Amino acid sequence: MRIIYIAVALTLSGPITGASANTQWTEAELALLRLQWIASLPALPPDPSNQYADDPAAARLGHQLFFDTRLSVNGKVACATCHVPHHNCTEGLAKARAMGESARSTPTVIGVAHSPWFFWDGRSDSQWSQALGPMEAEVEHGGNRTQYARILYNNPQYRSSYEMLFGKLPNLGDDNRFPENASPTGNEKERRNWLSMTTADRQAVNRVFANMGKAIAAYERKLMPGSARFDRYVESVLKENKDEAAKHLSDNELAGLKLFIGKARCITCHQGPLFTNHGFHNVGTPDP
Repeated sequence: MRIIYIAVALTLSGPITGASANTQWTEAELALLRLQWIASLPALPPDPSNQYADDPAAARLGHQLFFDTRLSVNGKVACATCHVPHHNCTEGLAKARAMGESARSTPTVIGVAHSPWFFWDGRSDSQWSQALGPMEAEVEHGGNRTQYARILYNNPQYRSSYEMLFGKLPNLGDDNRFPENASPTGNEKERRNWLSMTTADRQAVNRVFANMGKAIAAYERKLMPGSARFDRYVESVLKENKDEAAKHLSDNELAGLKLFIGKARCITCHQGPLFTNHGFHNVGTPDP
C-alpha cells in the first residue's frame, strides 16, 4: 500500500465540482502526475554507512529483532509495537505510545530508506543509527545496550545468526566485565555501570549494538510502498485509457488531485513518489 493518499476535496457545503473520470490534463499536469507515480520511484541507492544493508542474512536477523518484544525494559515493546504493519508501519495515533507517550506521532518506515535523514527533526543521518535511538529512549523501548547485547549472546539462534554475519561475540556472560544494565545514555545506575567497564569492553558492546541497528536497517530497506489506486489511475491516464482510469478515482478525488498539483500547491512539499521532498518547511505551526 502507498503511505500517502489523495484526499477527497470538499467545501463546507459539499464536494468540489469540475473534475470527472474524463478530466483533461495539460502536458504540465501530466508531468506532475508522472512525478508522483510509484513507477517513478528510483532504485534504492547503496547505504555507504552499512555494508550489510543489502545482505539477505542481515535482513532476516533484522526482521526478527524488529518484532522481538524482549528488546525493551518490560519485555512488551518491539519496533513493531509502534510501526504496526497493518497501519502502514505507523501507530495511527497523534502521539506514539510505548513505555510512555512521545512528543510526536510514529513516522512510517515504508520507503524511508530513500530519505537522506531520519527522525522527524532529521537528527540522525543513517537508518541504522536511527533504529537504535528508540531502543534506549525512556518513553519508547526503555532498555539499554548491554541488556540487548546479552539477549543476543544468550539466545542460541540470535547468537549463531549474529556471529555468521559480524563475527564472534564477546563473552557477554561475564557479569564482572559486562553489567546486566549499562549505557552511556541511561539512568544514573546504567551510566555508572557503563563507566565501570573497560574502554575495550565498552567499545565491544557499542559494536554489537551498532550491528543490531545495521541488521534492523537491512530489514527496513525491504519495506517499500506498492501501487495504490492513485498509481493505477496515473498509469491509465498516461496510457490514454479513459475507461480504465474511471475505475480508480472518484470525481471528488479527482477534484482533490487537481487542487493537490495545482492551486493548493500541496505538491510543493509533498513531491515525488513518496509524497515528500525530504525537506524541512516552516508552515507556521508551533513545536509540540
